[in-house]
Amino acid sequence: MGSEVVKQLLSLNYGVCVLSSKKNPKVPEGVQLIHGDLVTGKGLKEATENTDIIIHCASNPKDTENVDIKGTQNLLQAIDKDITKHFIFISIINVDKSDYTYYKTKAQVEKMIAGSGIPFSILRTTQFHNYVLAIIKSLDKNNGEIVIPDRMRFQSIDVSEAAALLVNLAGSSPVGLLAGTGGPQVLKFERMFKTYLKVLDRHNDLKTKPIEREEYDRYRSANNLWRSNPYGEINWENFLQHQFHDHLAMLRA
Repeated sequence: MGSEVVKQLLSLNYGVCVLSSKKNPKVPEGVQLIHGDLVTGKGLKEATENTDIIIHCASNPKDTENVDIKGTQNLLQAIDKDITKHFIFISIINVDKSDYTYYKTKAQVEKMIAGSGIPFSILRTTQFHNYVLAIIKSLDKNNGEIVIPDRMRFQSIDVSEAAALLVNLAGSSPVGLLAGTGGPQVLKFERMFKTYLKVLDRHNDLKTKPIEREEYDRYRSANNLWRSNPYGEINWENFLQHQFHDHLAMLRA
Protein backbone atom coordinates (compact mmCIF):
# COMPACT_ATOMS: atom_id res chain seq x y z
CA MET A 1 0.00 0.00 0.00
CA GLY A 2 2.71 2.48 0.98
CA SER A 3 4.70 2.09 -2.23
CA GLU A 4 1.54 2.42 -4.33
CA VAL A 5 0.56 5.62 -2.49
CA VAL A 6 4.05 7.04 -3.07
CA LYS A 7 3.90 6.24 -6.79
CA GLN A 8 0.55 7.95 -7.20
CA LEU A 9 1.57 11.00 -5.17
CA LEU A 10 4.65 11.45 -7.34
CA SER A 11 2.51 11.23 -10.50
CA LEU A 12 0.60 14.24 -9.17
CA ASN A 13 3.82 16.17 -8.42
CA TYR A 14 3.59 16.03 -4.63
CA GLY A 15 6.81 16.36 -2.68
CA VAL A 16 7.07 13.02 -0.90
CA CYS A 17 9.00 11.98 2.21
CA VAL A 18 9.06 8.32 3.24
CA LEU A 19 9.87 7.01 6.70
CA SER A 20 11.26 3.47 6.60
CA SER A 21 12.85 1.14 9.14
CA LYS A 22 14.32 -1.02 6.38
CA LYS A 23 18.09 -0.95 5.93
CA ASN A 24 18.08 -0.39 2.17
CA PRO A 25 14.53 0.40 1.05
CA LYS A 26 13.87 0.97 -2.62
CA VAL A 27 12.25 4.35 -3.16
CA PRO A 28 11.60 6.15 -6.46
CA GLU A 29 13.80 9.00 -7.60
CA GLY A 30 12.77 12.30 -6.09
CA VAL A 31 11.55 10.83 -2.79
CA GLN A 32 13.13 12.02 0.44
CA LEU A 33 14.02 8.97 2.53
CA ILE A 34 14.17 9.14 6.32
CA HIS A 35 15.52 6.11 8.15
CA GLY A 36 13.49 5.74 11.30
CA ASP A 37 11.25 3.58 13.42
CA LEU A 38 7.70 4.17 14.64
CA VAL A 39 8.25 1.95 17.67
CA THR A 40 11.37 3.70 18.99
CA GLY A 41 10.42 7.13 17.67
CA LYS A 42 13.68 7.43 15.74
CA GLY A 43 13.43 9.82 12.77
CA LEU A 44 9.85 10.91 13.45
CA LYS A 45 10.63 14.54 14.21
CA GLU A 46 12.77 14.80 11.10
CA ALA A 47 10.12 13.14 8.95
CA THR A 48 7.24 15.29 10.18
CA GLU A 49 8.84 18.69 10.79
CA ASN A 50 7.90 20.20 7.41
CA THR A 51 5.08 17.86 6.42
CA ASP A 52 1.61 19.28 5.92
CA ILE A 53 -0.07 15.96 5.01
CA ILE A 54 0.71 12.59 6.59
CA ILE A 55 -0.61 9.29 5.19
CA HIS A 56 -0.22 6.55 7.80
CA CYS A 57 -0.12 3.07 6.22
CA ALA A 58 2.12 1.24 8.70
CA SER A 59 0.64 -1.77 10.51
CA ASN A 60 1.67 -5.21 11.73
CA PRO A 61 -0.98 -7.82 12.69
CA LYS A 62 1.77 -9.84 14.39
CA ASP A 63 2.91 -6.96 16.62
CA THR A 64 -0.07 -4.67 17.06
CA GLU A 65 0.88 -3.38 20.51
CA ASN A 66 4.21 -2.00 19.33
CA VAL A 67 3.68 -1.05 15.69
CA ASP A 68 0.02 -0.05 15.66
CA ILE A 69 -0.55 1.33 19.17
CA LYS A 70 2.84 2.55 20.34
CA GLY A 71 3.96 3.46 16.83
CA THR A 72 0.91 5.60 16.15
CA GLN A 73 1.22 7.26 19.58
CA ASN A 74 4.83 8.17 18.81
CA LEU A 75 3.89 9.51 15.38
CA LEU A 76 1.04 11.66 16.70
CA GLN A 77 3.25 13.06 19.46
CA ALA A 78 5.98 13.97 16.95
CA ILE A 79 3.63 16.04 14.78
CA ASP A 80 3.70 19.83 14.92
CA LYS A 81 0.02 20.77 14.82
CA ASP A 82 0.88 24.18 13.38
CA ILE A 83 2.37 22.52 10.30
CA THR A 84 0.50 19.25 9.71
CA LYS A 85 -3.02 20.05 8.58
CA HIS A 86 -4.22 16.60 7.51
CA PHE A 87 -3.56 13.14 8.96
CA ILE A 88 -4.85 10.28 6.76
CA PHE A 89 -5.20 6.71 8.01
CA ILE A 90 -6.15 3.49 6.22
CA SER A 91 -8.34 1.15 8.26
CA ILE A 92 -10.71 -1.79 7.73
CA ILE A 93 -14.50 -1.83 7.60
CA ASN A 94 -16.40 -2.79 10.74
CA VAL A 95 -13.34 -2.91 12.99
CA ASP A 96 -15.60 -1.57 15.72
CA LYS A 97 -17.86 -4.65 15.41
CA SER A 98 -15.24 -7.37 15.75
CA ASP A 99 -13.61 -9.31 18.60
CA TYR A 100 -10.55 -10.09 16.46
CA THR A 101 -7.52 -8.61 18.25
CA TYR A 102 -6.06 -6.94 15.18
CA TYR A 103 -9.36 -5.28 14.30
CA LYS A 104 -9.85 -4.12 17.90
CA THR A 105 -6.40 -2.56 17.66
CA LYS A 106 -7.35 -0.79 14.44
CA ALA A 107 -10.45 0.61 16.18
CA GLN A 108 -8.28 1.79 19.07
CA VAL A 109 -5.90 3.54 16.68
CA GLU A 110 -8.85 5.27 15.01
CA LYS A 111 -9.91 6.66 18.42
CA MET A 112 -6.35 7.82 19.14
CA ILE A 113 -6.25 9.73 15.87
CA ALA A 114 -9.71 11.25 16.41
CA GLY A 115 -8.68 12.42 19.88
CA SER A 116 -5.31 13.83 18.86
CA GLY A 117 -6.53 17.29 17.90
CA ILE A 118 -4.99 16.90 14.44
CA PRO A 119 -7.42 17.27 11.50
CA PHE A 120 -7.87 13.78 10.09
CA SER A 121 -9.51 11.49 7.56
CA ILE A 122 -9.93 7.74 8.10
CA LEU A 123 -10.66 5.48 5.15
CA ARG A 124 -12.08 2.03 5.92
CA THR A 125 -11.94 -0.53 3.11
CA THR A 126 -12.63 -4.20 2.64
CA GLN A 127 -9.77 -6.70 2.24
CA PHE A 128 -7.38 -6.34 -0.69
CA HIS A 129 -7.31 -8.80 -3.60
CA ASN A 130 -3.74 -9.67 -2.57
CA TYR A 131 -4.96 -10.83 0.82
CA VAL A 132 -7.53 -13.21 -0.66
CA LEU A 133 -4.89 -14.54 -3.05
CA ALA A 134 -2.59 -15.23 -0.09
CA ILE A 135 -5.34 -17.32 1.54
CA ILE A 136 -5.85 -19.22 -1.72
CA LYS A 137 -2.12 -19.93 -2.09
CA SER A 138 -1.99 -21.23 1.49
CA LEU A 139 -4.67 -23.79 0.60
CA ASP A 140 -3.45 -24.67 -2.89
CA LYS A 141 -1.27 -27.78 -2.70
CA ASN A 142 -1.58 -28.30 -6.48
CA ASN A 143 -1.83 -32.07 -6.08
CA GLY A 144 -5.30 -33.11 -7.19
CA GLU A 145 -8.26 -32.38 -4.94
CA ILE A 146 -8.15 -29.08 -3.04
CA VAL A 147 -10.16 -28.66 0.17
CA ILE A 148 -11.26 -25.15 1.11
CA PRO A 149 -13.38 -23.65 3.93
CA ASP A 150 -17.04 -23.20 3.13
CA ARG A 151 -19.40 -20.20 3.47
CA MET A 152 -16.75 -17.47 3.13
CA ARG A 153 -17.42 -14.35 1.06
CA PHE A 154 -15.28 -11.38 0.09
CA GLN A 155 -15.75 -7.97 -1.48
CA SER A 156 -12.07 -7.43 -2.15
CA ILE A 157 -10.58 -4.26 -3.61
CA ASP A 158 -7.39 -3.67 -5.57
CA VAL A 159 -4.53 -2.04 -3.66
CA SER A 160 -4.01 0.54 -6.40
CA GLU A 161 -7.64 1.67 -6.22
CA ALA A 162 -7.58 1.87 -2.42
CA ALA A 163 -4.36 3.89 -2.69
CA ALA A 164 -6.07 6.25 -5.15
CA LEU A 165 -8.75 6.96 -2.54
CA LEU A 166 -6.04 7.90 -0.02
CA VAL A 167 -4.33 10.14 -2.56
CA ASN A 168 -7.64 11.81 -3.38
CA LEU A 169 -8.06 12.56 0.33
CA ALA A 170 -4.66 14.23 0.34
CA GLY A 171 -6.01 16.78 -2.11
CA SER A 172 -9.10 17.48 -0.02
CA SER A 173 -9.97 18.92 3.38
CA PRO A 174 -10.10 16.53 6.37
CA VAL A 175 -13.44 14.73 6.66
CA GLY A 176 -13.06 12.55 9.78
CA LEU A 177 -14.28 8.95 9.57
CA LEU A 178 -15.55 8.16 6.09
CA ALA A 179 -18.25 5.67 5.23
CA GLY A 180 -16.81 2.27 4.33
CA THR A 181 -15.68 1.34 0.85
CA GLY A 182 -15.87 -2.14 -0.66
CA GLY A 183 -14.56 -3.65 -3.86
CA PRO A 184 -16.67 -3.97 -7.01
CA GLN A 185 -18.02 -7.49 -6.38
CA VAL A 186 -19.28 -9.65 -3.53
CA LEU A 187 -18.10 -13.19 -4.29
CA LYS A 188 -18.20 -16.55 -2.59
CA PHE A 189 -14.73 -17.84 -1.82
CA GLU A 190 -15.42 -21.02 -3.78
CA ARG A 191 -16.12 -18.96 -6.90
CA MET A 192 -12.96 -16.91 -6.34
CA PHE A 193 -10.93 -20.11 -6.06
CA LYS A 194 -12.49 -21.49 -9.24
CA THR A 195 -11.62 -18.29 -11.08
CA TYR A 196 -8.05 -18.61 -9.82
CA LEU A 197 -7.83 -22.14 -11.22
CA LYS A 198 -9.44 -21.07 -14.50
CA VAL A 199 -6.96 -18.23 -14.99
CA LEU A 200 -4.10 -20.68 -14.43
CA ASP A 201 -5.77 -23.20 -16.79
CA ARG A 202 -5.91 -25.84 -14.07
CA HIS A 203 -8.59 -28.45 -13.48
CA ASN A 204 -8.19 -29.52 -9.87
CA ASP A 205 -11.25 -30.86 -8.06
CA LEU A 206 -12.45 -28.39 -5.45
CA LYS A 207 -14.28 -29.47 -2.30
CA THR A 208 -15.68 -27.22 0.45
CA LYS A 209 -15.72 -28.28 4.10
CA PRO A 210 -16.82 -26.56 7.33
CA ILE A 211 -13.25 -25.95 8.47
CA GLU A 212 -13.34 -24.12 11.81
CA ARG A 213 -10.73 -21.42 12.22
CA GLU A 214 -10.91 -17.86 13.55
CA GLU A 215 -9.57 -16.37 10.34
CA TYR A 216 -12.15 -18.18 8.22
CA ASP A 217 -15.02 -17.38 10.59
CA ARG A 218 -14.38 -13.65 10.11
CA TYR A 219 -15.39 -14.03 6.47
CA ARG A 220 -18.51 -16.10 7.12
CA SER A 221 -20.44 -13.12 8.45
CA ALA A 222 -21.39 -9.92 6.64
CA ASN A 223 -18.92 -7.85 8.67
CA ASN A 224 -16.28 -8.01 5.94
CA LEU A 225 -18.69 -6.74 3.26
CA TRP A 226 -19.82 -3.20 2.44
CA ARG A 227 -22.52 -3.58 -0.17
CA SER A 228 -23.75 0.01 0.09
CA ASN A 229 -20.56 1.49 -1.39
CA PRO A 230 -18.94 -0.77 -4.02
CA TYR A 231 -15.95 0.85 -5.69
CA GLY A 232 -13.35 0.11 -8.33
CA GLU A 233 -13.01 -1.24 -11.83
CA ILE A 234 -10.41 -3.93 -11.16
CA ASN A 235 -12.46 -6.99 -10.29
CA TRP A 236 -11.14 -10.31 -9.00
CA GLU A 237 -10.56 -11.87 -12.41
CA ASN A 238 -8.91 -8.69 -13.76
CA PHE A 239 -6.55 -8.75 -10.80
CA LEU A 240 -5.63 -12.40 -11.35
CA GLN A 241 -5.04 -11.89 -15.07
CA HIS A 242 -2.61 -9.10 -14.27
CA GLN A 243 -1.02 -10.97 -11.38
CA PHE A 244 -0.26 -14.04 -13.49
CA HIS A 245 0.37 -12.27 -16.80
CA ASP A 246 3.97 -13.47 -17.19
CA HIS A 247 3.06 -17.03 -16.16
CA LEU A 248 0.22 -17.15 -18.67
CA ALA A 249 2.41 -15.74 -21.43
CA MET A 250 4.92 -18.55 -20.84
CA LEU A 251 2.15 -21.17 -21.02
CA ARG A 252 0.96 -19.79 -24.34
CA ALA A 253 4.46 -19.51 -25.84
